[in-house]
Amino acid sequence: MRAQFKRLRNEFPDYWNQPVPPGGRQNSSLLIVGLAPGLHGANRTGKPFTGDASGELLFSVLEAVGIRAEVEITNAVKCLPPKNLPNAREVNNCQRFLIEDLQDRSVILALGGVAHKAVITAFGLRQKNFVFGHERVHDIDGVVLVDSYHCSRYNTQTGRLTEPMFRSVVELAAGHAGLISP
Repeated sequence: MRAQFKRLRNEFPDYWNQPVPPGGRQNSSLLIVGLAPGLHGANRTGKPFTGDASGELLFSVLEAVGIRAEVEITNAVKCLPPKNLPNAREVNNCQRFLIEDLQDRSVILALGGVAHKAVITAFGLRQKNFVFGHERVHDIDGVVLVDSYHCSRYNTQTGRLTEPMFRSVVELAAGHAGLISP
């Protein structure tokens, strides 16, 4: 990983190029968990989902729902993964940071299967008891976990996730968090 940081610092000297901390409203009742920083997004800006297509959709939906300033956003993996796809080792290496991010939350919105699995693992639970599915809601000892397909450009361009589908799941999570009326 150190070699990758060095290469990135040389290739993109004006980029953040280090672990990306959570962003948004600290200790919000709603925590949004994404996958990992994108090369020209959060790795550039140092802020989750800022500067890439996934963030454009996420922030436009949060704005439309009226909760953009009311949520905190983090990633399961804090550093830019090679080839933009984290492996299990990278997810495991970042578990301690995700566990800290999950403290005192009432609602978690997991964006994608990797984020969902990382959250389940952080709670020390078995994946088979909490199967991922878009708009699926899980109760984890009083914490509500809401699943969504990731708001990636790939998912939106293939039609797997549409803006109305994404808005619906964000509203579902926001309603559970008491940020909007259900």
